[in-house]
Amino acid sequence: MKERYLERLKELLLEYNINDDEISDILDDYGEMIDDALSKKISEEKIIKMIGSPEQVMKNLSEEFVDGEEYIYIHRGGHSKATNRDNKITTITPFISLVIFMVLGLGFNLWHPGWLIFLSIPMVAIVVNLFDKDSMNGWIALSPFIALIIFLVLGFWLNLWHPAWLIFIIVPIIAIFSSVKTMRFISFLTAISPFVAIVIFVLVWYYAKIWNPIWLIFMIIPMIGVLHESKIWKVVIFELGFLISIGVYLYIGYTYNEWGYGLFAFLIPVGISLIFSEDSFFVINKNNRFEWLLTIALIIIYISLGIIFNNTWAYLWMIFLLVPMFAIIRHTPKEHHLVACMPFVTTIIFFSLGYFLDWWAFSWLAFILIPVVAIIKNA
Repeated sequence: MKERYLERLKELLLEYNINDDEISDILDDYGEMIDDALSKKISEEKIIKMIGSPEQVMKNLSEEFVDGEEYIYIHRGGHSKATNRDNKITTITPFISLVIFMVLGLGFNLWHPGWLIFLSIPMVAIVVNLFDKDSMNGWIALSPFIALIIFLVLGFWLNLWHPAWLIFIIVPIIAIFSSVKTMRFISFLTAISPFVAIVIFVLVWYYAKIWNPIWLIFMIIPMIGVLHESKIWKVVIFELGFLISIGVYLYIGYTYNEWGYGLFAFLIPVGISLIFSEDSFFVINKNNRFEWLLTIALIIIYISLGIIFNNTWAYLWMIFLLVPMFAIIRHTPKEHHLVACMPFVTTIIFFSLGYFLDWWAFSWLAFILIPVVAIIKNA
């Protein structure tokens, strides 16, 4: 299927005045999309529906002008009056920003926060180059800057560096919403649940100074995840396992004030998954047994150190970020390791600097490493 699709797409591309490198880039992009879809066992019919037929792709990529001449508008190729106009707007934005900054600084002594005007440079480039083609991609690209502006305003004016950093969660959330049309509803809930849990937990922790048992909100992640199981009786067993473990944990904690030992109650869903899983959310096979062993080891370490020292609960959770990082390293090509692991690395840096040194006002800069590393890696 892939070969037929790319061959037909190449035939259509050759009808336009495009250089070989550009054609190769396009074919590589669509080849990767098809490989990714096939790896997820998506049918050929659904793949074509998702990415479009070669003819549909060309229709989306091509643009016809008033003078009758056709140019290909794709990635770095193509030129049009609209493109030239957008390029002019993008080009003059730095100069306009500089003038506004100098006026605010010299005229009103607003050097700070006047420097925020320079954020308009990448934002304008995104608006003029993306929104007319794909508004959702435009919002995805714009979301980090919107989040940054809101974060800085809340930080500088209200001194809410923490928990204002939660605003950065809108970046992955918007990206998830952009894929909602191609996702099952349960997949959407699974993807969004970690961010919902983080927001609720941090806000309650910050304003009510309560983290236990509010941390149980994170249990919604696996509880939603098991809904992917096709057999209803298994879903019921898994969900009952979670509910029982939560009940036992709360009983031991409130009755005997032994919250640490109560955590062992969560071995119940682990045991259930070992017994009943086959090919679902909790499947254990030769491909992911190491991730399971690592997860169990980290749970033991987390509970043990929490019981022994009683002051590690609030930050030692970061060790669980090793699980997805380990999975990425094991199951993805080596060239993707660094970029894919950066969100987890920056989260550890951000929270560590904020929690241990109270550098919430500056530690958010760690997140800049994500696009910087990606740019350097792909340059």
